[in-house]
Amino acid sequence: MEKPFDNASDLILWQRLREDDEGAFTELTRRYYRKLLHYGQKFTSNTQLAEDALQDLLVNLWLHRKSVKETPSVNHYLMKAFRNQIFKAIKVANRTIEWQDQLDELRADILSEENHFHGDQSLDFGRMTSLLTKLPERQKEVLYLRFFHDLSPEEIASMLEIKPQSVRNIIQRALTNLREHWIAIILILTIYYNYCNK
Repeated sequence: MEKPFDNASDLILWQRLREDDEGAFTELTRRYYRKLLHYGQKFTSNTQLAEDALQDLLVNLWLHRKSVKETPSVNHYLMKAFRNQIFKAIKVANRTIEWQDQLDELRADILSEENHFHGDQSLDFGRMTSLLTKLPERQKEVLYLRFFHDLSPEEIASMLEIKPQSVRNIIQRALTNLREHWIAIILILTIYYNYCNK
């Protein structure tokens, strides 16, 4: 049975949330809870801490629903808000930020692109994994936001509080680092990056 908000866009739900619509809030939570929690686990291996931070974010979102700003991208707004929330939680708990790379997803994305452009050729995923884990933390984070969450350089810049050109420079440095070790990875990622950046 179709629910009232099943076909509503995120922006419509966001506007309804600002108008005290509890159903819209519930639907936004349903759509974004797992995605945000998954993102939070990039910064800490403590699942409970990530869940608590997400609960705090959602509670604050509802409590301050009338004062939340309009946004052209609900996804970007929530990602940035949760990033700030979890950093605050980690700082309070005096924990070290840890990245847990989602390389299975990256393997799937790259394999899809590789098959599209190169037929039956295959990549040495073990070597790819090793190379990606050696990237600096900021480069891994920017690549994750760009390729997994499809955020624009401008959105990433706003989230990380840096300039859009700095984001582009970080991406290019990451691709250069990979190019130095393995030309196959960089070819695929460059094609994908250029395609998404059109």
